[in-house]
Amino acid sequence: MGQVAQMWRIANVRYTGGVVLFWQGGVYGWKNKLRDPSSERPGTFAIDDAGHVFVAEGGNDYDGAKCWLAVNLSER
Repeated sequence: MGQVAQMWRIANVRYTGGVVLFWQGGVYGWKNKLRDPSSERPGTFAIDDAGHVFVAEGGNDYDGAKCWLAVNLSER
């Protein structure tokens, strides 16, 4: 995901900083910052410009996720 996020940033230079959003393995959007998790489905990933990865957890598809958790990629 990290390489894909970096490639997306190169192809979309007007979007600086923020997070690239992934759903089911593909990029679906960008936001200028990590926002309220209730606007995302559980299982959504967000990668910031420093390469930090977050996953939306809890909740449901209708009400959105409950929280963002930092992902330690070395444990996955």
